[in-house]
Amino acid sequence: MKKSCSLVLAVVTLSVLSGCAGTAPTAEFRKPISDAMRLCMNDDATVTLSAADGVMLNDVSRQRLESRLTQTINEKKKLVQCKTADKRVFALNSKITRYDEGNAFARAMLAGLGQIHIDGEFVLTQKLVAAAASDHTANPAISNASASESVAEFTVQKTFAWGGLYGSSTRIDDVEPAFAEGVTDAIVAQVDVAK
Repeated sequence: MKKSCSLVLAVVTLSVLSGCAGTAPTAEFRKPISDAMRLCMNDDATVTLSAADGVMLNDVSRQRLESRLTQTINEKKKLVQCKTADKRVFALNSKITRYDEGNAFARAMLAGLGQIHIDGEFVLTQKLVAAAASDHTANPAISNASASESVAEFTVQKTFAWGGLYGSSTRIDDVEPAFAEGVTDAIVAQVDVAK
């Protein structure tokens, strides 16, 4: 009986702790996004991800994180009905400013040591088609060009600092989905549940 109680306690503890690596961070806006500019199912969004100078982010990790951001955004926006039939095109320019895998051995020894960090700066722009076609004096090469307008600027920071067995077994790619969720929550419209 004592062993089964200990096992149940261990399973419950691990279930509670597993939320930490999976908890989405909250974005801090430098330029807040209006509700009208939040993405919904009709919208297209492309993600480009780069690393800031001095950030150690190899190409495989960069591509994985860029793909994860794109997938998370697309999955969430397809659940949100648009208020108009208009199709908008957005670009999310992402710059990773900190990408630290930490140290699993240090995390195993003591919570707070060997932390995992992913920080990024983001600019969401909406692509606008130039409306110069009706102007007879407009340059034809320019009239078909597209411009973009910044609709949001924000940062997202995700830190994982748990220790023990849970901390030592958690890797940076276990933390990336929560980071992507935090970015997605910042730009995609919320699902309307009041129906």
